[in-house]
Amino acid sequence: MNGFGVKPTKFVLCTALSSCAKTLNWRLGIQIHAYMIRSGYKDNLFLSSALVDFYAKCDAIVEARKVFSGMKKHDQVSWTSLIFGFSINGQGRDALLLFKEINLAMLLQGRLVHSLAIKMGSQRNVFVASALIDMYSKGGDIDAAEFVLAQTPKKNSVLWTSIIMGYAQCGRGSEALELFDRLLSEQMLVPDHICFTAVLTACNHAGFLDKGVEYFNKMRTNYGLSPDIDQYACLIDLYARNGNLRKARDLIEQMPCDPNYVIWSSFLSSCKIYGEVELGSEAANKLIKMEPYNAAPYLTLAHIYARKGLWNEVAEIRSLMHKRRIRKPAGLSLVEVDL
Repeated sequence: MNGFGVKPTKFVLCTALSSCAKTLNWRLGIQIHAYMIRSGYKDNLFLSSALVDFYAKCDAIVEARKVFSGMKKHDQVSWTSLIFGFSINGQGRDALLLFKEINLAMLLQGRLVHSLAIKMGSQRNVFVASALIDMYSKGGDIDAAEFVLAQTPKKNSVLWTSIIMGYAQCGRGSEALELFDRLLSEQMLVPDHICFTAVLTACNHAGFLDKGVEYFNKMRTNYGLSPDIDQYACLIDLYARNGNLRKARDLIEQMPCDPNYVIWSSFLSSCKIYGEVELGSEAANKLIKMEPYNAAPYLTLAHIYARKGLWNEVAEIRSLMHKRRIRKPAGLSLVEVDL
């Protein structure tokens, strides 16, 4: 492009940096970095995140941190790239501390927004309140989410669904279902697909199989709702986690849409737990077709075979991985000292 007098755009430079990261082409990567500085791209968030990723994958974590520290603002990509860089370079403690810093920073920013909403008189708006409940729940502060709910005089389905999902995410599945049942009995809620996803998530986290099946069936019989992939995924995972792998497999077959990677992956994990060879092999093969160079399904299937003493099958899996040049990501460990 330079030879033809065409100036590379930031998208071209980002693609080139990504290629350098994948091929560990250090020399070309730093030349692109220098070109970015000369061309006035050094403050571009998009490219700076790609630079962090490049340096991290080339074992240059110091340089990655320098680029990160010099950025005027950070996004999810830049944070994730640096955390990944710490992780693959054997600095698991720093990766975890940075992850904790992100959560604390996000929760702090959320509280600042909450304060601003109060100053503007918007804290009682149901949509603002719903967003706040979602934010606090995902940050693990369910007490703050309950406070927001209590301070909102007019509550709608969106608000109730947010707090039900909040309870589910924070491991308080029983409370989520109790609230849902009470709202139905008092006719304060007309559940939709999103609400049933929250309810089934609560059943899944709490291990309430019978309840989950009951709510799933009520979607059609009581509310005329046809379950979509999200509700099917919750119930399939619930069956599988409880050891009902055949029932989970039948449900996958009955789905009106094709199962995605997440459904097959969670199903394979349950097959590993219960040592199910036949269904585990099927799930792994489905995943391998979807992502042939992802090591996870190969390794999980090899583990299932090994538990059953099927060493010839284990050898075949290892041979296939070697043939396709698929490697297991390096494992990391963490020891806390004087924390």
